Amino acid sequence: MTAANKNEPDADSSADAIVTACGYLTAQADLEREAAEVLSGKFDECTFDQGYVHQPLYACLTCTRPPENYRQDGILNNVERPSEPAGMCYSCSIECHTGHHIVELFTKRHFRCDCGTQRLPPQTSEGSNGQCCQLKKLRTELQNIKNSDNTYSHNFWGFYCRCDKFYDASTESGEMIQCFVCNDWFHDACIGKVPDEESYSDYICRECVGKHAILRYMNTNNMICGTVVDGRVTHVVANGAIHDASTDPAPVDEGDTEEPAKKKTRSTGCRQRQDLDVVDAMQPFDLFMVDGWKEHVCTCIDCMREIERSSLEFLVKEEDVVEPEEDEPRSESLYESALRQLQTMDRAQAVDAAAAYHTLSSRLKDYLRPFAASGKVVTNQDIHTFFEQNDKNNL
Repeated sequence: MTAANKNEPDADSSADAIVTACGYLTAQADLEREAAEVLSGKFDECTFDQGYVHQPLYACLTCTRPPENYRQDGILNNVERPSEPAGMCYSCSIECHTGHHIVELFTKRHFRCDCGTQRLPPQTSEGSNGQCCQLKKLRTELQNIKNSDNTYSHNFWGFYCRCDKFYDASTESGEMIQCFVCNDWFHDACIGKVPDEESYSDYICRECVGKHAILRYMNTNNMICGTVVDGRVTHVVANGAIHDASTDPAPVDEGDTEEPAKKKTRSTGCRQRQDLDVVDAMQPFDLFMVDGWKEHVCTCIDCMREIERSSLEFLVKEEDVVEPEEDEPRSESLYESALRQLQTMDRAQAVDAAAAYHTLSSRLKDYLRPFAASGKVVTNQDIHTFFEQNDKNNL
């Protein structure tokens, strides 16, 4: 048996490295289709002018600098000194921070976009274009605005759960569950015993239960109590752990006649409030709320005062989430889109863009000419080499 020559490329690896024009165009079309699915909403309008709303949020770790205990290796910051956390809307995460290290925070309540404000002002350090918000360019006073009603947590540095760990989707093995009240996310392993997914619709963490008395004293048949021992939920009981069935209001016999649904009215006495000393003695515990549970939250005068005092109105009201407007399916390629965008530029910008394209095209032709003369196949590595050389020539 003859030993293989180490200097000769493996046949299979060489074949994998070959890039055909047809294959490249197919791969490009697949990437465009995938991008359209992931970024399905329009991103041409910031939500800032809508005020404090419930919306999907994102954080940029490139334009902010976390304190030392939240810093991650491999994430470069454009900010020299530690900064405050900041959040931005869906549109700004794309239009203003493309190429940055973005953290998806999912939905959070009562939040106004920080992009371009005191928390995310234009950056002038190396690697920044000196502009932050591309969608609010005309708001010259924006840098003097600080969204004082926004609330922030370790989520804005990419950390979650009571274990305070950085979330890395490539290494996470378990599931994460969001608290309905604080919107933080928790590892299922850190929660402990979790009911079957089909048996509950919302999770309320023990930290929120301990913080808000109204959550501890709720007495509804639409919740499951998870008793915490040594930091983990050890067993769950469908309302039995903190509920005395004898306190339930007696069922009303509605007869055979159907009456239109009546609006829930406030009573002066709470029908669901439990023995406070008994409930407080059982802390800590998590709550797993069964579908439809909000309809059973008490709205008596005392409970509503507590709800409003704790800014928990969403316990009894439906919430509208400000989602990005659905973008129409793209019927044009990126090439066609680029040509259309070129027509919208002023003459000076269009001439500069056309000149840059011509320069790139000429360099690519010169680079590929020896391949055509010798009949050598152009590989993926050859293309990467060309663009690396082109970048150096542009410096």
